[in-house]
Amino acid sequence: MPEGDSLVRLAHRLRPVMQGRTLRHTDFRVPRLAALNLQDWIVNDVTTTGKYLSMSVQAPDHAPVDRPELIVLSHLGMDGSWQIDAQPSHQTRCIFTLDDHQVLGFSLATPEVIPSDIAHDKLAYLGPDILDLGWNDPNTADALRSQVIRNFRQAADQPIATALLDQRLVAGIGNIYRCEVLLLARISPYRTISELTDEQLAGLIALCHDLMTLNIPPVAEEQSRRSTVDVRPDPSAPFGVRIADATERARAHADRRRRRGN
Repeated sequence: MPEGDSLVRLAHRLRPVMQGRTLRHTDFRVPRLAALNLQDWIVNDVTTTGKYLSMSVQAPDHAPVDRPELIVLSHLGMDGSWQIDAQPSHQTRCIFTLDDHQVLGFSLATPEVIPSDIAHDKLAYLGPDILDLGWNDPNTADALRSQVIRNFRQAADQPIATALLDQRLVAGIGNIYRCEVLLLARISPYRTISELTDEQLAGLIALCHDLMTLNIPPVAEEQSRRSTVDVRPDPSAPFGVRIADATERARAHADRRRRRGN
């Protein structure tokens, strides 16, 4: 199942194609949405929350609608994807035609088109998003961290491996990253939340955030392969390891290219 970093990367790819553009034709291949027509609606933004993708669309001026802003909300499930200029297939669930491109959704688990306030309510059950930009701001990171720890404490009897996947506690983490951070932290997946200190929980959250952020390149860069190896020993960091910073990663990348050239 795609994890939070995959959704953010997807939004990065879709935003230049869709944001501010007009939908010239829409084709929803889901029974409950089959009659819905968003022709001439404008895409305001493409955002993510945990493992959900939200496309905000605005009605054209003077359109006779009760709700001028809607959210195309989708979860990719196990096999879903959004692709640009792909060929439709029996797995296609919706097609958005714009002036220059088509954006197609395949095998989407729960495609919905709903008012923005209802979309907000549907996502309210999620815990803090592990890739929320607030983690990068010291003024908000402490509050996010405290909320996640409180959520974990309410699931005191859960094994940590199960808790990391519980989207109600913290949103966006999937199987790959929970395995990686538990390995880096040398914590048994069977240890319960009650057996871990707040410092250990905070360390796991920080490792997971940093590792997932590592795999979200700047918007302008090409899509790159996911990496879980850019870690460095650091006695002052939680569990004695930290994720390499941008300078270290660039240096390591240059060294690898040099070695290949030799």
